[in-house]
Amino acid sequence: MKRRSFLTGAAALAAMAVAGCGSKESGGSSSAAQKIDANTEAELTLAYWSKTQTATVTENIKSFNKKYPKIKVTTNLTGWDNYFNKLRTQAKGNELPDVFWMNGPNLQLFASNDMLEPLDAITSLGISWSKYPKALVDLYSYDGKHYGIPKDYDTIGVFYNKALFKQAGVEVPKAGWTWDDFHEKAKKISAWGKSKGIWGCASPINIDAQSTYYNTILQAGGYIVKGKKSGYDDPKSIEGLQCWADWVKDGSVASPKIVTDTNPEDMFKAGKTAMTWDGSWYAGDLATTIKGHEDDYGVIALPKKEKEVCVIHGLSWSVSKNSKNKAAAFALAAHMAGEQSQKVEAKNGTAIPAYSGAADAWVKTFPKWDVQVFVDAATTHSEPYPVSLNSDVWASKEPDYFIPIFSGATPAKSGAKQMADFMNAALAKEK
Repeated sequence: MKRRSFLTGAAALAAMAVAGCGSKESGGSSSAAQKIDANTEAELTLAYWSKTQTATVTENIKSFNKKYPKIKVTTNLTGWDNYFNKLRTQAKGNELPDVFWMNGPNLQLFASNDMLEPLDAITSLGISWSKYPKALVDLYSYDGKHYGIPKDYDTIGVFYNKALFKQAGVEVPKAGWTWDDFHEKAKKISAWGKSKGIWGCASPINIDAQSTYYNTILQAGGYIVKGKKSGYDDPKSIEGLQCWADWVKDGSVASPKIVTDTNPEDMFKAGKTAMTWDGSWYAGDLATTIKGHEDDYGVIALPKKEKEVCVIHGLSWSVSKNSKNKAAAFALAAHMAGEQSQKVEAKNGTAIPAYSGAADAWVKTFPKWDVQVFVDAATTHSEPYPVSLNSDVWASKEPDYFIPIFSGATPAKSGAKQMADFMNAALAKEK
């Protein structure tokens, strides 16, 4: 929900293609990575979307300015809901920020329309691609070139309220649990909490595939996309959708209408749901909200079906193709993704840093919870976030086909087949 977004399909693609034509600045990636020093003067803009990471961004810019005191960095914080809409508008007008957050689903679209500067030469500034998870390095590569330096990564787990489990007389989940275990616990807690407005589980099945059904599809042995082929009509994928419909039907999991009216994360903080499937990014927000009561909460790896697996995604730092100060922009991107800054990310608990070894410090920021499950998932049982050249055309339509399935209005098999047909047609048009 807070880790991905999409551009508006063909219209955005066409607009960006027009913007990209003739926009190449003299001086390519190699010249952009030229050495700069403390006397270099420049003005840069840096864009990001998460207010909770402002302290980290600010601290890392301060350390950057210790090296380069004459480079002024102006930050641009845009809320999640409007972040990529704003980037799309800026791309159309050749006014993208110099350095900005990029995510997997949008990388190929921006890169293929010549909006991003290739970053391969940034190794001259101390960046080593081997220091970042290969899955993320690959995610932020296009046509054989690097267009994003991994900033952080996220995996998915289940946050649970120990106090509600105790009040409902239900044993808290244990490592190695299954779908059946999850279902049984959620159903019992929902039955106990019905008169109190408390659910066994509330998760964003209405809008966030990354936290919910992408995982169950993979756990069931299905897939979302392979090349130009949708996996939604695969029987195993359908099983990964059907489970949510079944859980909603018997009241174990809050319906799409419920979680549309009230954010599941807010429901969890308010004690209105005993469990929520969410990403590692939620740990910092939750810890801040319930400070002093951390012992009442826990975190556990996702329940498994045919296999144990969860989706991994992460953000990167990208540089605008049209930056007027590319050498300075390269230096800023390298600094923000470097070891020093990544350790600040870890210390502040804002996200799991992508830099090798820095995750240990992030784990230590949550001593009351077993957040190591998120780090372990990344190295032992994760699969990359599914993307294509223009992911929005099909991914933005998933709620249209899947909410009726989860709500019980459409059989999973027919709804999934309709989505697969639409997706296959969209994939066939990608160039």
